[in-house]
Amino acid sequence: MTKNINPAKASVVASLKDLLSRSKSVAIVDYQGLKVSQATLLRSLVKKAGGQIVIAKNTLFKIALGKDVDISGANAFVFALNDEITPLKAVSDFAKKNQLPVFKSGLYNDRVLTAAEITDLAGTPDLKTSAAKLVYILNWNIIKLVRTLKEVSLKHV
Repeated sequence: MTKNINPAKASVVASLKDLLSRSKSVAIVDYQGLKVSQATLLRSLVKKAGGQIVIAKNTLFKIALGKDVDISGANAFVFALNDEITPLKAVSDFAKKNQLPVFKSGLYNDRVLTAAEITDLAGTPDLKTSAAKLVYILNWNIIKLVRTLKEVSLKHV
């Protein structure tokens, strides 16, 4: 998608291109009806989760992306900078708590995702938490065995 860009908007497009190049995934979120206090809270939650929310014109986003994606309406773009999932989870959890619509579509590995696909991606378990649980579960039987052997040895002394 090539268009003549107003010089005043060129910096916005450049910023969006930079964010797109650094992002692990991107979600397009409907922010219509969001109160200012909610938007501020959502921004801080996403930032804490390793992401960034940008509100930009759809046309500028499409130019920066270089693809013609089907987006309309009031959109916020959530860029997942540290990992693919955590910022999307923050948005999803916030939307559930506040009974707001959430994902319209998204991007992952140069592929445009549907609302259902980006919602599924946001629902993926956190790998760090899952790994810690797996290690605990695998060690649990060993821990029980060691405790049992210790008790047996103390009774025979």
